Amino acid sequence: MPMQSERETICAVATAPGTGAIGGIRISGPEAVSISARLCPRLTLKARHLQWAEAFEEGERLDEVTVAWMPGPRSYTGEDVVELFAHGGELNMERLLRRCVTLGARLAEPGEFTRRAFVNGRMDLTQAEAVASVISARSTRALRNAQALLGGELGERIAALRGDMLALAADLEACIDFADEVDAPVDAGLIKGAFTSTKKSLGVLLSSYDKRGALGGISVALVGAVNAGKSSLFNALLSRRRALVSEVEGTTRDFLEAEVEWSGLRVMLVDTAGARPMEEMSDLERAGRALGEERVGCCDLRVGLVDATSAPSCWSEALRDNCELLVASKVDALEQEQVVKVVREVSRWGEVPALGVSAQSGAGLEELRAALLSLALPEEGEVETFRITEERQWEALERARGEVMASEAAFERGLPPEVVVEPLRGALRVLGEVTGEEYSEGVLNLVFSRFCVGK
Repeated sequence: MPMQSERETICAVATAPGTGAIGGIRISGPEAVSISARLCPRLTLKARHLQWAEAFEEGERLDEVTVAWMPGPRSYTGEDVVELFAHGGELNMERLLRRCVTLGARLAEPGEFTRRAFVNGRMDLTQAEAVASVISARSTRALRNAQALLGGELGERIAALRGDMLALAADLEACIDFADEVDAPVDAGLIKGAFTSTKKSLGVLLSSYDKRGALGGISVALVGAVNAGKSSLFNALLSRRRALVSEVEGTTRDFLEAEVEWSGLRVMLVDTAGARPMEEMSDLERAGRALGEERVGCCDLRVGLVDATSAPSCWSEALRDNCELLVASKVDALEQEQVVKVVREVSRWGEVPALGVSAQSGAGLEELRAALLSLALPEEGEVETFRITEERQWEALERARGEVMASEAAFERGLPPEVVVEPLRGALRVLGEVTGEEYSEGVLNLVFSRFCVGK
Protein backbone atom coordinates (compact mmCIF):
# COMPACT_ATOMS: atom_id res chain seq x y z
CA MET A 1 0.00 0.00 0.00
CA PRO A 2 1.21 3.56 -0.65
CA MET A 3 2.73 5.52 2.17
CA GLN A 4 0.56 8.06 3.94
CA SER A 5 0.91 11.74 3.07
CA GLU A 6 4.50 12.91 2.91
CA ARG A 7 3.34 16.36 4.08
CA GLU A 8 2.70 14.92 7.52
CA THR A 9 5.28 14.95 10.29
CA ILE A 10 6.39 11.46 11.27
CA CYS A 11 8.20 10.02 14.28
CA ALA A 12 9.67 6.70 15.35
CA VAL A 13 12.14 5.15 17.73
CA ALA A 14 15.32 4.97 15.67
CA THR A 15 17.34 2.68 17.97
CA ALA A 16 17.00 -1.04 18.58
CA PRO A 17 14.28 -2.11 21.03
CA GLY A 18 15.21 -3.36 24.47
CA THR A 19 17.31 -2.14 27.36
CA GLY A 20 20.15 0.21 26.47
CA ALA A 21 22.04 3.20 27.80
CA ILE A 22 20.66 5.53 25.13
CA GLY A 23 17.54 5.46 22.98
CA GLY A 24 16.81 7.73 20.04
CA ILE A 25 13.65 9.17 18.52
CA ARG A 26 13.61 10.69 15.04
CA ILE A 27 11.04 13.30 13.96
CA SER A 28 10.80 14.47 10.34
CA GLY A 29 8.47 16.87 8.58
CA PRO A 30 7.15 20.42 8.62
CA GLU A 31 6.15 20.30 12.31
CA ALA A 32 9.33 18.64 13.61
CA VAL A 33 10.69 21.85 15.17
CA SER A 34 7.33 22.88 16.63
CA ILE A 35 6.77 19.45 18.21
CA SER A 36 10.24 19.31 19.75
CA ALA A 37 9.86 22.87 21.06
CA ARG A 38 6.63 21.93 22.86
CA LEU A 39 8.16 18.69 24.11
CA CYS A 40 11.15 20.63 25.52
CA PRO A 41 9.62 24.06 26.33
CA ARG A 42 12.75 25.45 28.00
CA LEU A 43 14.92 24.82 24.95
CA THR A 44 15.77 27.30 22.20
CA LEU A 45 16.76 25.14 19.25
CA LYS A 46 19.95 25.92 17.35
CA ALA A 47 20.49 24.34 13.95
CA ARG A 48 23.16 21.62 13.82
CA HIS A 49 23.96 21.84 17.53
CA LEU A 50 23.61 19.02 20.07
CA GLN A 51 21.76 20.58 23.04
CA TRP A 52 20.78 19.35 26.48
CA ALA A 53 17.13 19.76 27.49
CA GLU A 54 14.32 18.37 29.60
CA ALA A 55 11.21 16.80 28.08
CA PHE A 56 7.85 17.45 29.71
CA GLU A 57 4.24 16.26 29.48
CA GLU A 58 1.64 18.58 31.00
CA GLY A 59 4.20 19.90 33.46
CA GLU A 60 5.55 16.46 34.40
CA ARG A 61 9.22 15.90 33.66
CA LEU A 62 9.62 12.88 31.38
CA ASP A 63 13.39 12.68 30.99
CA GLU A 64 16.53 14.65 30.27
CA VAL A 65 17.43 14.50 26.60
CA THR A 66 19.92 15.78 24.06
CA VAL A 67 18.40 17.29 20.94
CA ALA A 68 19.81 17.80 17.44
CA TRP A 69 17.98 19.82 14.76
CA MET A 70 18.97 19.39 11.10
CA PRO A 71 17.03 21.85 8.92
CA GLY A 72 16.01 20.66 5.47
CA PRO A 73 17.08 20.18 2.80
CA ARG A 74 20.47 19.32 4.36
CA SER A 75 19.18 16.46 6.48
CA TYR A 76 18.72 12.72 6.09
CA THR A 77 15.18 13.02 4.70
CA GLY A 78 15.59 16.42 3.03
CA GLU A 79 13.02 17.84 5.49
CA ASP A 80 13.40 19.37 8.93
CA VAL A 81 14.63 16.55 11.15
CA VAL A 82 14.91 16.56 14.94
CA GLU A 83 16.55 13.68 16.78
CA LEU A 84 16.17 13.24 20.53
CA PHE A 85 18.42 11.00 22.59
CA ALA A 86 17.20 9.94 26.02
CA HIS A 87 17.86 7.16 28.51
CA GLY A 88 17.26 3.80 26.89
CA GLY A 89 14.55 1.31 27.73
CA GLU A 90 11.33 0.35 25.99
CA LEU A 91 9.02 2.03 28.48
CA ASN A 92 10.94 5.29 28.41
CA MET A 93 11.07 5.33 24.61
CA GLU A 94 7.39 4.44 24.35
CA ARG A 95 6.45 7.29 26.70
CA LEU A 96 8.47 9.90 24.79
CA LEU A 97 7.20 8.63 21.45
CA ARG A 98 3.60 8.75 22.63
CA ARG A 99 4.16 12.36 23.66
CA CYS A 100 5.43 13.23 20.16
CA VAL A 101 2.27 11.70 18.67
CA THR A 102 0.09 13.68 21.07
CA LEU A 103 1.83 16.86 19.93
CA GLY A 104 0.94 16.23 16.28
CA ALA A 105 3.27 13.68 14.72
CA ARG A 106 2.18 10.28 13.45
CA LEU A 107 4.03 7.01 13.73
CA ALA A 108 6.31 6.38 10.75
CA GLU A 109 5.86 3.30 8.60
CA PRO A 110 8.77 0.91 7.89
CA GLY A 111 11.42 2.65 5.77
CA GLU A 112 9.49 5.92 5.58
CA PHE A 113 12.43 8.14 6.56
CA THR A 114 14.61 6.62 3.82
CA ARG A 115 11.72 6.74 1.37
CA ARG A 116 11.40 10.47 1.97
CA ALA A 117 15.16 10.82 1.49
CA PHE A 118 14.76 9.19 -1.94
CA VAL A 119 11.68 11.20 -2.92
CA ASN A 120 13.42 14.42 -1.88
CA GLY A 121 16.51 13.63 -3.93
CA ARG A 122 18.89 12.95 -1.04
CA MET A 123 19.82 9.54 -2.51
CA ASP A 124 18.98 7.37 -5.50
CA LEU A 125 17.13 4.08 -5.23
CA THR A 126 20.30 1.96 -5.23
CA GLN A 127 21.55 3.90 -2.20
CA ALA A 128 18.20 3.56 -0.47
CA GLU A 129 18.34 -0.22 -0.91
CA ALA A 130 21.91 -0.19 0.39
CA VAL A 131 20.71 1.38 3.66
CA ALA A 132 18.82 -1.82 4.46
CA SER A 133 21.84 -3.89 3.42
CA VAL A 134 24.13 -1.96 5.78
CA ILE A 135 21.76 -2.57 8.68
CA SER A 136 21.34 -6.29 7.95
CA ALA A 137 24.99 -7.04 7.05
CA ARG A 138 26.27 -10.11 8.91
CA SER A 139 29.85 -10.21 7.68
CA THR A 140 32.65 -7.74 7.06
CA ARG A 141 32.54 -8.35 3.31
CA ALA A 142 28.78 -7.81 3.15
CA LEU A 143 29.13 -4.58 5.15
CA ARG A 144 31.90 -3.24 2.91
CA ASN A 145 29.87 -4.02 -0.18
CA ALA A 146 26.78 -2.33 1.25
CA GLN A 147 28.81 0.74 2.18
CA ALA A 148 30.19 0.94 -1.38
CA LEU A 149 26.64 0.85 -2.73
CA LEU A 150 25.50 3.38 -0.15
CA GLY A 151 28.34 5.63 -1.27
CA GLY A 152 26.75 5.68 -4.72
CA GLU A 153 29.15 3.49 -6.73
CA LEU A 154 26.40 1.63 -8.57
CA GLY A 155 24.46 4.82 -9.20
CA GLU A 156 27.57 6.45 -10.65
CA ARG A 157 28.18 3.47 -12.96
CA ILE A 158 24.56 3.56 -14.13
CA ALA A 159 24.78 7.33 -14.72
CA ALA A 160 27.93 6.91 -16.83
CA LEU A 161 26.33 4.08 -18.79
CA ARG A 162 23.19 6.10 -19.42
CA GLY A 163 25.35 8.98 -20.63
CA ASP A 164 27.04 6.74 -23.19
CA MET A 165 23.69 5.34 -24.31
CA LEU A 166 22.19 8.82 -24.60
CA ALA A 167 25.08 9.83 -26.86
CA LEU A 168 24.48 6.75 -29.02
CA ALA A 169 20.76 7.46 -29.18
CA ALA A 170 21.48 11.08 -30.10
CA ASP A 171 23.67 9.99 -33.02
CA LEU A 172 20.94 7.69 -34.27
CA GLU A 173 18.19 10.26 -33.79
CA ALA A 174 20.20 12.83 -35.74
CA CYS A 175 19.77 10.56 -38.74
CA ILE A 176 16.01 10.87 -38.24
CA ASP A 177 15.69 14.57 -37.41
CA PHE A 178 18.18 15.86 -39.95
CA ALA A 179 17.96 13.21 -42.64
CA ASP A 180 17.77 15.85 -45.42
CA GLU A 181 20.63 17.91 -44.00
CA VAL A 182 23.17 15.23 -43.16
CA ASP A 183 25.45 14.78 -46.17
CA ALA A 184 27.77 12.09 -44.86
CA PRO A 185 26.27 8.74 -43.88
CA VAL A 186 26.44 7.67 -40.25
CA ASP A 187 29.80 6.14 -39.26
CA ALA A 188 28.85 2.49 -38.94
CA GLY A 189 32.15 1.66 -37.23
CA LEU A 190 31.60 4.18 -34.46
CA ILE A 191 28.03 2.99 -33.91
CA LYS A 192 29.12 -0.65 -33.74
CA GLY A 193 31.89 0.29 -31.29
CA ALA A 194 29.37 2.12 -29.09
CA PHE A 195 27.09 -0.92 -29.02
CA THR A 196 30.03 -3.20 -28.12
CA SER A 197 31.16 -0.88 -25.33
CA THR A 198 27.64 -0.60 -23.92
CA LYS A 199 27.13 -4.37 -23.90
CA LYS A 200 30.48 -4.86 -22.19
CA SER A 201 29.62 -2.34 -19.45
CA LEU A 202 26.28 -4.04 -18.84
CA GLY A 203 27.97 -7.44 -18.82
CA VAL A 204 30.45 -6.33 -16.16
CA LEU A 205 27.62 -5.12 -13.92
CA LEU A 206 25.60 -8.28 -14.48
CA SER A 207 28.58 -10.53 -13.69
CA SER A 208 28.94 -8.80 -10.32
CA TYR A 209 25.52 -10.05 -9.17
CA ASP A 210 25.68 -12.08 -5.97
CA LYS A 211 23.02 -14.49 -7.19
CA ARG A 212 23.51 -17.02 -4.41
CA GLY A 213 23.49 -14.39 -1.67
CA ALA A 214 26.97 -15.49 -0.64
CA LEU A 215 27.85 -12.05 0.76
CA GLY A 216 25.32 -12.73 3.50
CA GLY A 217 27.22 -15.90 4.41
CA ILE A 218 27.61 -19.43 3.06
CA SER A 219 27.27 -22.92 4.50
CA VAL A 220 29.84 -25.61 3.70
CA ALA A 221 29.27 -29.30 4.45
CA LEU A 222 32.11 -31.78 4.92
CA VAL A 223 30.98 -35.19 3.69
CA GLY A 224 32.61 -38.56 3.10
CA ALA A 225 33.09 -42.06 4.41
CA VAL A 226 33.68 -42.85 8.08
CA ASN A 227 37.16 -41.94 9.29
CA ALA A 228 37.91 -39.93 6.15
CA GLY A 229 39.11 -37.11 8.41
CA LYS A 230 36.03 -34.84 8.35
CA SER A 231 35.99 -33.97 12.04
CA SER A 232 39.74 -33.36 12.11
CA LEU A 233 39.44 -31.05 9.12
CA PHE A 234 36.42 -29.37 10.72
CA ASN A 235 38.49 -28.56 13.82
CA ALA A 236 41.47 -27.43 11.74
CA LEU A 237 39.37 -25.03 9.65
CA LEU A 238 37.87 -23.59 12.84
CA SER A 239 41.31 -23.35 14.48
CA ARG A 240 39.80 -24.88 17.62
CA ARG A 241 38.61 -28.23 18.93
CA ARG A 242 34.87 -28.38 18.32
CA ALA A 243 34.27 -31.98 17.14
CA LEU A 244 35.33 -35.16 18.90
CA VAL A 245 37.94 -37.06 16.92
CA SER A 246 38.40 -40.82 17.42
CA GLU A 247 39.58 -43.90 15.54
CA VAL A 248 36.23 -45.44 16.45
CA GLU A 249 33.92 -45.38 13.43
CA GLY A 250 30.72 -43.36 13.73
CA THR A 251 31.94 -40.88 16.36
CA THR A 252 29.87 -38.15 14.68
CA ARG A 253 26.26 -39.38 14.79
CA ASP A 254 24.32 -36.60 12.99
CA PHE A 255 26.05 -33.27 12.30
CA LEU A 256 27.90 -30.45 14.03
CA GLU A 257 28.09 -26.86 12.85
CA ALA A 258 30.10 -23.81 13.80
CA GLU A 259 30.58 -20.35 12.32
CA VAL A 260 33.83 -18.76 11.24
CA GLU A 261 34.79 -15.73 9.13
CA TRP A 262 37.27 -16.01 6.25
CA SER A 263 38.44 -12.89 4.43
CA GLY A 264 35.40 -11.02 5.68
CA LEU A 265 32.90 -13.70 4.59
CA ARG A 266 30.77 -15.53 7.15
CA VAL A 267 31.04 -19.31 6.74
CA MET A 268 28.96 -21.94 8.53
CA LEU A 269 30.94 -25.20 8.57
CA VAL A 270 28.97 -28.41 8.90
CA ASP A 271 30.60 -31.69 9.96
CA THR A 272 28.51 -34.74 9.08
CA ALA A 273 28.37 -38.38 10.04
CA GLY A 274 30.44 -40.68 7.83
CA ALA A 275 28.85 -42.79 5.12
CA ARG A 276 28.98 -46.59 5.40
CA PRO A 277 26.68 -49.49 4.45
CA MET A 278 23.24 -49.19 6.02
CA GLU A 279 23.31 -52.79 7.27
CA GLU A 280 26.32 -51.92 9.44
CA MET A 281 24.53 -49.06 11.18
CA SER A 282 22.48 -49.10 14.35
CA ASP A 283 19.02 -47.51 14.38
CA LEU A 284 20.47 -44.50 16.19
CA GLU A 285 23.20 -44.10 13.60
CA ARG A 286 20.69 -44.33 10.74
CA ALA A 287 18.59 -41.60 12.34
CA GLY A 288 21.68 -39.44 12.73
CA ARG A 289 22.64 -40.00 9.11
CA ALA A 290 19.18 -38.93 7.98
CA LEU A 291 19.47 -35.69 9.96
CA GLY A 292 22.92 -35.07 8.51
CA GLU A 293 21.77 -35.67 4.93
CA GLU A 294 18.89 -33.26 5.43
CA ARG A 295 21.31 -30.56 6.63
CA VAL A 296 23.74 -31.22 3.77
CA GLY A 297 20.92 -30.74 1.28
CA CYS A 298 20.47 -27.19 2.56
CA CYS A 299 24.16 -26.25 2.32
CA ASP A 300 25.55 -23.97 -0.37
CA LEU A 301 28.71 -26.03 -0.97
CA ARG A 302 29.71 -29.62 -0.30
CA VAL A 303 33.32 -30.74 0.18
CA GLY A 304 33.87 -34.46 -0.28
CA LEU A 305 36.72 -36.09 1.64
CA VAL A 306 38.57 -39.19 0.51
CA ASP A 307 41.37 -40.77 2.53
CA ALA A 308 44.54 -40.25 0.48
CA THR A 309 46.06 -43.35 2.09
CA SER A 310 43.23 -45.63 0.96
CA ALA A 311 42.67 -47.32 -2.40
CA PRO A 312 40.31 -45.72 -4.94
CA SER A 313 37.96 -48.67 -4.48
CA CYS A 314 37.30 -47.37 -0.95
CA TRP A 315 36.26 -43.89 -2.09
CA SER A 316 32.57 -43.18 -1.64
CA GLU A 317 30.68 -43.13 -4.94
CA ALA A 318 28.14 -40.74 -3.41
CA LEU A 319 30.75 -37.96 -3.57
CA ARG A 320 31.04 -38.05 -7.35
CA ASP A 321 27.73 -36.32 -8.14
CA ASN A 322 27.08 -34.24 -5.05
CA CYS A 323 30.26 -32.28 -4.30
CA GLU A 324 31.63 -29.06 -5.75
CA LEU A 325 35.11 -29.77 -4.40
CA LEU A 326 37.02 -32.90 -3.37
CA VAL A 327 39.74 -33.15 -0.73
CA ALA A 328 42.35 -35.87 -0.43
CA SER A 329 42.83 -35.92 3.34
CA LYS A 330 45.72 -37.16 5.49
CA VAL A 331 48.34 -36.24 2.88
CA ASP A 332 50.93 -35.82 5.64
CA ALA A 333 51.29 -39.61 5.51
CA LEU A 334 52.51 -39.46 1.88
CA GLU A 335 55.57 -38.22 0.03
CA GLN A 336 55.09 -35.09 -2.06
CA GLU A 337 55.22 -37.01 -5.34
CA GLN A 338 52.51 -39.32 -4.08
CA VAL A 339 50.36 -36.37 -2.99
CA VAL A 340 50.44 -34.84 -6.48
CA LYS A 341 49.51 -38.19 -8.02
CA VAL A 342 46.63 -38.85 -5.60
CA VAL A 343 45.17 -35.37 -5.98
CA ARG A 344 45.25 -35.68 -9.76
CA GLU A 345 43.60 -39.09 -9.54
CA VAL A 346 40.88 -37.84 -7.16
CA SER A 347 40.10 -34.88 -9.42
CA ARG A 348 39.86 -37.10 -12.49
CA TRP A 349 37.72 -39.60 -10.56
CA GLY A 350 35.26 -37.01 -9.29
CA GLU A 351 35.39 -34.68 -12.33
CA VAL A 352 35.61 -31.64 -10.02
CA PRO A 353 38.59 -29.71 -8.59
CA ALA A 354 40.58 -31.52 -5.88
CA LEU A 355 43.10 -30.50 -3.23
CA GLY A 356 45.44 -32.32 -0.90
CA VAL A 357 44.98 -31.40 2.77
CA SER A 358 46.36 -32.42 6.14
CA ALA A 359 44.48 -31.45 9.28
CA GLN A 360 47.52 -32.50 11.33
CA SER A 361 50.22 -30.44 9.60
CA GLY A 362 47.97 -27.70 8.21
CA ALA A 363 49.11 -28.39 4.65
CA GLY A 364 46.57 -27.21 2.07
CA LEU A 365 44.23 -25.46 4.53
CA GLU A 366 44.75 -21.97 3.08
CA GLU A 367 44.32 -23.32 -0.44
CA LEU A 368 41.07 -24.98 0.66
CA ARG A 369 39.74 -21.76 2.18
CA ALA A 370 40.65 -19.84 -0.98
CA ALA A 371 38.99 -22.44 -3.20
CA LEU A 372 35.76 -22.32 -1.20
CA LEU A 373 35.68 -18.50 -1.30
CA SER A 374 36.23 -18.64 -5.06
CA LEU A 375 33.35 -21.06 -5.47
CA ALA A 376 31.10 -18.90 -3.29
CA LEU A 377 31.92 -15.65 -5.09
CA PRO A 378 33.34 -16.50 -8.51
CA GLU A 379 35.15 -13.77 -10.39
CA GLU A 380 33.63 -13.75 -13.85
CA GLY A 381 36.15 -11.73 -15.85
CA GLU A 382 36.26 -8.03 -15.13
CA VAL A 383 34.14 -7.12 -12.09
CA GLU A 384 33.28 -3.95 -10.22
CA THR A 385 34.59 -2.95 -6.80
CA PHE A 386 31.12 -3.84 -5.52
CA ARG A 387 28.61 -6.61 -6.11
CA ILE A 388 24.95 -6.18 -6.98
CA THR A 389 22.86 -7.89 -4.32
CA GLU A 390 19.30 -6.96 -5.32
CA GLU A 391 17.43 -9.20 -7.75
CA ARG A 392 15.38 -6.18 -8.86
CA GLN A 393 18.51 -4.41 -10.06
CA TRP A 394 19.87 -7.49 -11.82
CA GLU A 395 16.60 -8.14 -13.65
CA ALA A 396 16.45 -4.52 -14.83
CA LEU A 397 20.02 -4.70 -16.13
CA GLU A 398 19.21 -7.94 -17.97
CA ARG A 399 16.23 -6.25 -19.61
CA ALA A 400 18.40 -3.27 -20.55
CA ARG A 401 20.97 -5.58 -22.16
CA GLY A 402 18.19 -7.27 -24.12
CA GLU A 403 16.99 -3.90 -25.42
CA VAL A 404 20.51 -2.88 -26.42
CA MET A 405 20.99 -6.17 -28.28
CA ALA A 406 17.68 -5.67 -30.07
CA SER A 407 18.75 -2.18 -31.10
CA GLU A 408 22.11 -3.47 -32.33
CA ALA A 409 20.43 -6.24 -34.34
CA ALA A 410 18.13 -3.72 -35.99
CA PHE A 411 21.13 -1.56 -36.89
CA GLU A 412 23.05 -4.49 -38.40
CA ARG A 413 20.01 -5.41 -40.50
CA GLY A 414 20.01 -1.91 -41.94
CA LEU A 415 16.58 -1.00 -40.59
CA PRO A 416 15.55 2.69 -40.45
CA PRO A 417 17.09 4.76 -37.61
CA GLU A 418 13.73 5.21 -35.87
CA VAL A 419 13.43 1.42 -35.58
CA VAL A 420 17.00 1.11 -34.29
CA VAL A 421 16.65 3.79 -31.64
CA GLU A 422 13.34 2.64 -30.11
CA PRO A 423 14.79 -0.33 -28.12
CA LEU A 424 17.62 1.95 -27.01
CA ARG A 425 15.09 4.35 -25.52
CA GLY A 426 13.58 1.37 -23.74
CA ALA A 427 17.00 0.47 -22.29
CA LEU A 428 17.39 4.02 -20.98
CA ARG A 429 14.01 3.79 -19.28
CA VAL A 430 14.94 0.48 -17.69
CA LEU A 431 18.24 1.85 -16.35
CA GLY A 432 16.24 4.71 -14.88
CA GLU A 433 14.29 2.09 -12.93
CA VAL A 434 17.51 0.88 -11.31
CA THR A 435 18.40 4.28 -9.86
CA GLY A 436 14.82 5.43 -9.38
CA GLU A 437 14.70 8.10 -12.06
CA GLU A 438 11.81 6.02 -13.39
CA TYR A 439 9.72 4.34 -10.72
CA SER A 440 6.23 3.27 -9.70
CA GLU A 441 4.56 3.15 -6.31
CA GLY A 442 4.64 -0.63 -6.55
CA VAL A 443 8.43 -0.66 -6.88
CA LEU A 444 8.86 1.75 -3.96
CA ASN A 445 6.52 -0.27 -1.77
CA LEU A 446 8.49 -3.42 -2.59
CA VAL A 447 11.86 -1.78 -1.85
CA PHE A 448 10.89 -0.17 1.45
CA SER A 449 8.70 -2.98 2.80
CA ARG A 450 11.79 -4.79 4.16
CA PHE A 451 13.03 -1.78 6.12
CA CYS A 452 12.70 -1.50 9.86
CA VAL A 453 10.61 1.22 11.51
CA GLY A 454 12.78 4.24 12.29
CA LYS A 455 14.87 3.94 9.12
